[in-house]
Amino acid sequence: MILWLLVSQVGDRDYNPFAKVGIAGSKFLQLYTSPKVAAMGEASVSYFTDDPLLMVNNPAAAMFMNTRAVGVGFMPYWVQTYVTDVAYIHPRGRFKFGGYLHAATSMGFKHTVITDDGYEEKGTFNYTGMAAAFVMGARLTDKFSVALAPKLIYEGYGSFTSAYAFAVDVGTVFETGWRGVNIGMAVQNFGTDPRLSGTYTLYEFTGNEIVEDTVPYKAYNLPLTFRAGLSFDVFRRSYHALIGILEVNHPNDNAESYNLGFQYSYADLFFFRFGKKFRGGFSWVSDSHDEVMAFGFGLRFSNIAFDYAYTVNYRMPDVNRLGLVYTF
Repeated sequence: MILWLLVSQVGDRDYNPFAKVGIAGSKFLQLYTSPKVAAMGEASVSYFTDDPLLMVNNPAAAMFMNTRAVGVGFMPYWVQTYVTDVAYIHPRGRFKFGGYLHAATSMGFKHTVITDDGYEEKGTFNYTGMAAAFVMGARLTDKFSVALAPKLIYEGYGSFTSAYAFAVDVGTVFETGWRGVNIGMAVQNFGTDPRLSGTYTLYEFTGNEIVEDTVPYKAYNLPLTFRAGLSFDVFRRSYHALIGILEVNHPNDNAESYNLGFQYSYADLFFFRFGKKFRGGFSWVSDSHDEVMAFGFGLRFSNIAFDYAYTVNYRMPDVNRLGLVYTF
C-alpha cells in the first residue's frame, strides 16, 4: 500500500521540465558526500547503519547507533568545486548527540569590472558555503527514532559579500520489525531566508543612456526539501542480504524525484550498491535532468569502513564520492 502511494501519481502527471527551477539559493546544501546515499540513487531517508554521514540527509539515521563514530566524506564536483563533510555521533543511552560540518568550495571565479572602454579583469575569487549542525535525538522506543538538527549556514563570495541563515532539519525512522521494513521521513533546510550583505550596481538602459543605481541584495529562499521512503528486505540469508529502498523527494525548487536503490551485502563485510533517480516519469534518461544511474561498493574491517560511489551523468561529467567511517 505504501509503495503504491509513493509512485501512483508518476506515470499520469504532465511534466514541466522548468517547474520551480531557480527559486531557491544556497544550493550547496543539496550536495552531499555520502557514497552510500549516492550509490543507492539518493534513496536513503529510511536507511540506517553505523555511519554518521547519513545525518546530513536524515538526522534520525544515526539514532540507532550504539557506539561513537566519526565519518569523513569527500566529493570532487564539477568546475573546480569540492564538497567535504565531517560528522560525529555520541550515544548517551537512549539519547544521541552529535553534529556535522558540511562545506563546499568553488574556485576560480573571475573578478570583472565595467570600465569606459568595456570591462577589465582583476583576478579571481572563490565561493564558500558552509553549514554547521548540532544533531540531537533519541530512540523513543526500540523501533522508533526522531532527531532534530539546527544549523548555521554561511555563504561567502570572496571579499565582496556574504550571507548567514539559520535552519533546521527534522527526521524520523520507524523500524517495523516485519520483513526488514523501515519507514523514514525528513524535512530539510526549514529556516530563515538569507540575504547577501552590502549593495550592488544595477545598470539600466534609458533611451540611449546607461543609468546606474545602487541597490541592496534581495533575500532568497533556502532549498526546502521533504523526503519520505521505505526500505525492505528482498532476501536475507546467513551471509547474504539484499535490501531495496524506495523514496520520494519533493524539493521547493525543482521537480519531484522518485529514487530507487539496492544494497547487497556479504557477511556484513562487503557491500555493493546500485541506484537510480527518476524525474518526469520512469524514463531511463531525462532530457531535463542529468543523472543516469549510480553504483558503488563498501568494505568494512573491524571498526573501519570505506565506501565509494560513482554517479553516471548524461551531459555533465561523472562524479566520484569517497567516505571513511571509524567507530569506537
